[in-house]
Amino acid sequence: MQAVSFARYGEDMSSAPRFKLSIQQVNTLNRSGLAAYVQRPPKDRVGWVSVRQVWLPEWRPAKWAYEVQHLEVTLDSFWTLKVYEEQQLDIEPWDLLMLSAFSSFLSDDLGEVERFFALFIDRPEFARHPDRVDCPHEFANEEWSRETPAHYSLIRRAWVAFLLCARDRVMEMNWLTPQQILRGHVTRVGLGDFDLLTTEGLRTVAFGQRYEAQVWAVDAEGGIQQWQEPSKRLGLSAQRLPIWSHEAESWDWPLEEGH
Repeated sequence: MQAVSFARYGEDMSSAPRFKLSIQQVNTLNRSGLAAYVQRPPKDRVGWVSVRQVWLPEWRPAKWAYEVQHLEVTLDSFWTLKVYEEQQLDIEPWDLLMLSAFSSFLSDDLGEVERFFALFIDRPEFARHPDRVDCPHEFANEEWSRETPAHYSLIRRAWVAFLLCARDRVMEMNWLTPQQILRGHVTRVGLGDFDLLTTEGLRTVAFGQRYEAQVWAVDAEGGIQQWQEPSKRLGLSAQRLPIWSHEAESWDWPLEEGH
């Protein structure tokens, strides 16, 4: 496993200002990670750059590496999460947060981490403990996981895209599990479930139930669209997937992509 080139993210590292993290910041990084708000995020977005140590037995030579991430979420979803937290409601943050940008790479070079942070913040002292800048949590354990909560949120939105396509094209949804067979048309797609109108009546199905189901949709001409769960960590683009508006309580496609 090797570090990913910054060119992968379209960044010019030669123009990044030189700065170094303090010894205290490095100690915080090794214990709890570091994060900072992106200073100039796109309109209606809030973003973070973050880093944590992960244990990689196959990584050479030190067995430890830095996992570096750049995250952006919609401001609408960020403030919705803050309301839930203030009300002390039990909620998984990534069930609410809507990613608008996501990149991640591994490195064992602290200087590379510093240069990446410099693309998003002007001064190194802006990097702090993740909790102090409201950075969304990833897994608490120290091992590298190729399927992070942020990525799972993208998989859910890919599922939403499949459902919206079936609804808008009036395709017949087929839902096969060992316990039941459902056939019908998608009439509503919510934040965590959808309605399927079958010959037996309206059924509400939670997104999580798809893991044990074989799912496919058939269009008017008999064409079949099979649902397959995405598995590659960087195989999904946050900019191309539908985004939930908490204010409007509906899914919308990104304006730049259309629908």
